[in-house]
Amino acid sequence: MIALKLDRLFRDAEDCLRVTREWDDAGIALHLVDMGGQSLTTSSTIGRLFLTMISAFAELERNICAERTKAALAHKKANCQVYGTTPLGFTRDGDLLVPEPAEQQLIQRIHQMHAEGASLRRIAETLNAEGITGKSGGRWYASTIRHVLRNELYEDK
Repeated sequence: MIALKLDRLFRDAEDCLRVTREWDDAGIALHLVDMGGQSLTTSSTIGRLFLTMISAFAELERNICAERTKAALAHKKANCQVYGTTPLGFTRDGDLLVPEPAEQQLIQRIHQMHAEGASLRRIAETLNAEGITGKSGGRWYASTIRHVLRNELYEDK
């Protein structure tokens, strides 16, 4: 197996070591090309040791990146800054999210219906039956209702 970078192949170090062990048992060696001009093969003892170490570092790098991304998104949401497509309940003013009153009322209604015991599907069916469309003009589904209920932007609604 030839790959450019290790972190493009596996989810985490455990997955890397398990799969490459299966490959070794099947007589398949992993060759990583992007190793500072050197290639790495798991067919040797030293190559296997090095693979173990770099798989741990690759997992660490992915986890650090995920933590930073999560923190950055939380910061943007907490400060009503644009972080993706404009969410329900807001309009965009430059890089800021500005509350949109009619959509904010809809969010409050969704939260109220859920608090009164309506299922996600029932809420979606009710909004669709009333002709109320989502942010992009589409139909409501249980998954979109769940998103509204779980989005940190709406926690105080």
